[in-house]
Amino acid sequence: MKRLHLILLVLFLMGTELSTAQIGTYFSKYRPAKRWSVGLQLSPTHTMSDADNFVPGLAFGGHVKYSISQTFGLKFNADIGTLNGSRVDQDISGNGKDGRNSHNPSNDQSGNTYNSGNSAPSEDSYFFKNNFKDFNVNMVFTLGNISFLRPLRKTQLYLFTGFGVIWSDARGEFGNPNDAFDYYKRWGKAYFTPEYDNNGNFKNAISKYQGRNFTIPFGVGVKRNINRWLDLGIEYRNHYTRSDNLDAYSFPEWRNRVFDFYGMLGFQVSIKLGGKDGIEDHYDWLNPVEDIYATMDSLREIKEQVQLALTDSDGDGVADYFDKEPDTEEDAWVWGSGVAADIDEDGVPDYRDAQPFSEKGATVNVNGVMIDDDNDGVPDFRDEDTRTIEGAVVSPITGKAVNVVTGGGGGGGCCNCDDVVLPAIIFDNGSAVIKPEFYGVLYSVAEKMKQCPDLRIVAIGYSVKSKSNDQLAYKRANAIIDYLNANYNIPRDHFTMNTSGTAASDLDYVSRRIDLKKKR
Repeated sequence: MKRLHLILLVLFLMGTELSTAQIGTYFSKYRPAKRWSVGLQLSPTHTMSDADNFVPGLAFGGHVKYSISQTFGLKFNADIGTLNGSRVDQDISGNGKDGRNSHNPSNDQSGNTYNSGNSAPSEDSYFFKNNFKDFNVNMVFTLGNISFLRPLRKTQLYLFTGFGVIWSDARGEFGNPNDAFDYYKRWGKAYFTPEYDNNGNFKNAISKYQGRNFTIPFGVGVKRNINRWLDLGIEYRNHYTRSDNLDAYSFPEWRNRVFDFYGMLGFQVSIKLGGKDGIEDHYDWLNPVEDIYATMDSLREIKEQVQLALTDSDGDGVADYFDKEPDTEEDAWVWGSGVAADIDEDGVPDYRDAQPFSEKGATVNVNGVMIDDDNDGVPDFRDEDTRTIEGAVVSPITGKAVNVVTGGGGGGGCCNCDDVVLPAIIFDNGSAVIKPEFYGVLYSVAEKMKQCPDLRIVAIGYSVKSKSNDQLAYKRANAIIDYLNANYNIPRDHFTMNTSGTAASDLDYVSRRIDLKKKR
């Protein structure tokens, strides 16, 4: 049976440790970790479109990231800003600056003949500005935080991709009126709104686009762990857009780009949320490989625990793993924790206590025996006179000598019958039988009553007031009276019986005694 208990204990320890490792170690390094981070970014922008001369714009936004594990997370971005571009020094059609060609002529709305199949000018003065807002959700894959031979790095590289939406408010126009007039003649009001000066002269051709389009963001980033709260990073995010309208330039020319792109170089600052209940680490900066090594260490600890569970060095029946006192003597009586039993709490374990039921608070020697220097039967801790003469009759309550005068039976006038002090008689718990050690005391009482024939005694018993306790007190008092009457012919009418209440805390000792007092 003992071997079965040990086997079950080993299985319990291994099951508990391994389940903790699987749940708490591989994914949280034996402790909870922060998952959320929020931050802001400032991003220069650029456009890759039909008007893709580099004209920088600027965007500002925020982001929220939730880390599912050390290597994967979801990131939500929102930005508001501008996209800019122009067509200076373009070479899209390859047909020359004015775009005219003698092949495949067709008439525009003004009657002029142009090559409508391949007529985009190689350069012009067109430029645009797009006031945009966008929102996207990205899957983030962190690289470089899994290291087998080195500690976790302070800098991480990550890749991401996802999907999103852009809301555009784009406006395009020309810096050169001739270019504006040329485009307006070619495409007319279907694509341009004419603009005139105060004299009614043609001034510019305005193109506009307002709309919402689906985007696919993708890119790369790098970030630095500054402290437990702060990360800094830079990321480049490019957006493939299901639209050719971001630059408000979408005329049906075969060389015209089908879809536009725009890019953002974001300078980011992130705050790592959490930290309650002592949580300091963030998932992004925990190395799962370190957790594997930690699990291996925990398995070694399991082995040590199992060895402790199978070993009982002191042979007290409690395994060392649970034993708080692993050096008790063999076969000593111990509690389930391995601590040696000491019922009377005198500091001497019961297995070497010669008096294992000594009174509470008593001073004991190395063997657990209550110290009684004058050997009067009253331990020193409650003995009011520790130097009584050997053989003297003393009060079992105070330890003081009792003034009982013996001899001279028959009621002679030799003795002091006014100042009479009589001893108390102590009974065992729940018993009304007089203990033999009090026979001598009762003999002295009988002699005193014979010397003082007019002496009347009250036998007082103590109890916590209840019917059963009062009955026990009366039985004890009656036992004393019967003993004195039967053995020394002391008349019963020289005695009266009474009870007195006592506190429950004193019941252990006080209620076991019968006091004999002179009746007033």
